[in-house]
Amino acid sequence: MNSEPALHPTRSLLLQHGLQLMREHGLRQLTVRGLCQQAGVNTGSFVYHFGSRQQFAAELLEHWYGPLYQQLQAVQQQEGAALSRLSAMLLQLMDFLREQRGLISQLLLDAGSGEAAVLAFIRNLAPRHPQLLLQCLSEAQQAGQLGVAPPLHQLMFLMSALGFPVLLQQLGNGKAMLPDMLQKALASYALEPAHLQQRLNWALKGLSCQE
Repeated sequence: MNSEPALHPTRSLLLQHGLQLMREHGLRQLTVRGLCQQAGVNTGSFVYHFGSRQQFAAELLEHWYGPLYQQLQAVQQQEGAALSRLSAMLLQLMDFLREQRGLISQLLLDAGSGEAAVLAFIRNLAPRHPQLLLQCLSEAQQAGQLGVAPPLHQLMFLMSALGFPVLLQQLGNGKAMLPDMLQKALASYALEPAHLQQRLNWALKGLSCQE
C-alpha cells in the first residue's frame, strides 16, 4: 500500500498539465506562464508550490519516473533466481518504454537542446534502475546462468537488443523513412509483446553461451 501523502490539488493539477505538455512538446518548450494558463492556476500559486521552473521540472520528471523505479525495486527484492528477476525487470522496463516512447523521444530532444533538468535527471539515473539490473546480472553470473563478460557490457547489449527497435520505430512513426512493408514489420517486431519476449530470449541465450 502506498504510504505517500496525497498531493495538494493545485500541485497535482500543475504536475498533470506539465506531464501533458512534456508529452506533446517536451520540457524545452514548457514555460511557467503557458503551464499556468493551461492549468487555470495563477503564477503565484506555481511559485508557492514549486519555487522555480527548474524545481518544477525536476519534480515532474520524478513524478513520471518514480513509480516505475518503485515497481522495479519490488521485483528485485522478490525471492527467486536472479535470471528470472532480471527477465521480469527488463520486460517491465520495456513495457514502460513502449507506452512512454513518445515522451521519451521528447526527453532525448530536450537533452540534445541542453534542457538542464533533463540532463540532471539522466546523470542521476545510474544508481537507480541501471544499478538494479546490474545487481541481477552479477547475481546471475555468480549462479552460473550467464557468461563472465562485464555486467555493464551485458546490460548495454540487452538494452540495445530490446530498446533500440522501439526507439527506431518511434523515430520513423508517421514518416516515410522505410517502405511500407518494412515499416509495418518494424512496428510489429518492436512493439508486440511476443516479439519483445523473443528478443529477450535470444539475448539471454546469447549471453549464457559466452566463453
